[in-house]
Amino acid sequence: MKYKRHNHIIKIVKNSKIHTHDELIAALQAEGFKVTQATVSRDIKELGLVKVPSNEGSSVYSVPEPVSDGGARPDMVSESIKSINSALHTIVINTYPGMASAVAAAVDRVMRSEILGSIAGDDTVLIITRSEESAEELKKKLITEFRMD
Repeated sequence: MKYKRHNHIIKIVKNSKIHTHDELIAALQAEGFKVTQATVSRDIKELGLVKVPSNEGSSVYSVPEPVSDGGARPDMVSESIKSINSALHTIVINTYPGMASAVAAAVDRVMRSEILGSIAGDDTVLIITRSEESAEELKKKLITEFRMD
């Protein structure tokens, strides 16, 4: 059932402008799925859905482009980052509004083994590392990875 629901979510996101969890829940329920907010939140995370700017100036859910074997990131991610800073064992990435989820997803894919976790808001990503030293090293890697020099 989960895989069937995931396939429907991808289809819905690709064919409709979904701005919120509630809109996605309503679309799934219209197709006969009984889902809760928690289920949809987990599905969004598992599918790696990100919010991207729409033509109308708001943001909508999108299925991210697969990362190539060469490890290149879509230019969208690099161009979404305004700054990368570290303090103690944390890293803060400031993005343009609506882009933090896409940046966090890219960081999670690229640096999964080097971080304890990340949290994305609308325009800020908070990354937790194991130590101050690892935060500083990771900050340098992120700056290089996303061509922020």
